[in-house]
Formats: sequence, structure tokens, C-alpha cells
Amino acid sequence: MNESPNMSNRRSSPGLVTGLVVIAIGVYFLLRNLGVDLPFLYMHNWWALFILIAALGPLTQAIQAWRARGRIDAEVARHGLTALIIVTIALMLLLDVRWDRWWPVFVIYGGLWMLIRDRSTTD
Repeated sequence: MNESPNMSNRRSSPGLVTGLVVIAIGVYFLLRNLGVDLPFLYMHNWWALFILIAALGPLTQAIQAWRARGRIDAEVARHGLTALIIVTIALMLLLDVRWDRWWPVFVIYGGLWMLIRDRSTTD
């Protein structure tokens, strides 16, 4: 009962993101039914845009943890790195980047993940 207004706003942000996603999907289908041309859908891999939606969850968690603590700690870094990995995968698919050339990026992410995990056990 003694919740501050900031706490209730933080709890509603996942609902806000979900609501915006549902609205965007509805707008897409409405425009399609009205015959509005959406040129970005002519890309053969436009579906990779939906992968970016998956990055909103960890990004939201990172922002909430950062606001709660006022600093970047292991939890904030973990959620931020997860969002970055998801965005990287989506961009690689959207931009037709050659995976055989850029796979070491994921090795680097793995090393960063290990550093963050080790740091979280000492915090």
C-alpha cells in the first residue's frame, strides 16, 4: 500500500511494451487490409525485425535494474549484454552479414559473459 509512484511505473513497463507490440501488429494488418504498400516487407528477411522485439525484455530489465541501483553492476551488464547479443543476431540477419566472417563476435560475447558472471559472484 505504501508504494511510491515510481515503483508502480516500473512494474507497468512490460505491459506497456507488450501493448505497443500488439498495437503495432494491429496497425500492420490494418494497413495491409487497406492496401497500403509497406516497402520494407519486400526484403526477403523482413521477419528478422521480429527478433528485435525479443531484445526489449532484457533491455527493459537492464534499465530497471540500473534505475534501482543507480549504477551498472553485474545484473545490469548481464541483461544489457543479452539485449546486445539479440540485436546483433537480428542485424546480421537483416543486413545479410556473412556469418563465416563475423562468428568471432560471439566468442567475444562469450568471454564478456564469463567476466560478468565471475564478477557477479564477487559482488
